[in-house]
Amino acid sequence: MPGPTAILVVVGNEVLSAKVQDENGPWAARRLRELGVRLDAILTLPDRLDDVIEAVDRARRRATWVFTSGGVGPTHDDVTVPAVARALGRPLVRSGPLCESIRAMHRRHHDGAEAPEAALRMADVPEGTRLLGDPSFPTLAVENVVMLPGVPQFFRWQFDRIAPLLAAAPFHLACVFLALGEDALAPALSRVAEAHPWVEIGSYPRFDDADHRVKVTIEAKDGARVDAALAALLAALPEGAVVRTEPR
Repeated sequence: MPGPTAILVVVGNEVLSAKVQDENGPWAARRLRELGVRLDAILTLPDRLDDVIEAVDRARRRATWVFTSGGVGPTHDDVTVPAVARALGRPLVRSGPLCESIRAMHRRHHDGAEAPEAALRMADVPEGTRLLGDPSFPTLAVENVVMLPGVPQFFRWQFDRIAPLLAAAPFHLACVFLALGEDALAPALSRVAEAHPWVEIGSYPRFDDADHRVKVTIEAKDGARVDAALAALLAALPEGAVVRTEPR
């Protein structure tokens, strides 16, 4: 399926140890889909510099966009920014405009007090980093890597400030709800998938008291191809198999 792709790298021991539940991954999956961007992977990593370097280096070569979540603060375990710099082969430099944003933010929230050096270290970013979105709380981007905070409300704020830069052609989706089990459905589904390689077809069984046993999804950027695959599937099913459809 053509179109832009993304990989999200979630950084934080607290997520892997279940001290904090990741909210950014599920939210980003929904939001990227709304924007027409296919999310290829969500990687969750510990606060280890080498692990993040390796993940970012691989992800940036595979995806149109790489988003990182977490590890951008001033403490010892915030390793994302230096890791991105190393992955891209760029030195860390102090950004003057970002320094001013941090100073202004600190004064607003600390009764006019000046920001300490620990806070200003958050202005040390990979050389060539672009400050996007809201100038008072900018989103950091270098090459195709976007570095976002881990706190969900801040992650969402900064992401949405750059969302217009990401928008692509929408996905088209059709859903078919079936009274058949997957074992009875599999041969027809395989034939349709083989005949329509430009759509993605998924099969999702249910084992509860829902009104259907399997939900089949047909998705592509090209709506005409979705329509063609949907028609082929409906024609291949036995009478009475379809509970309902939700066309795109």
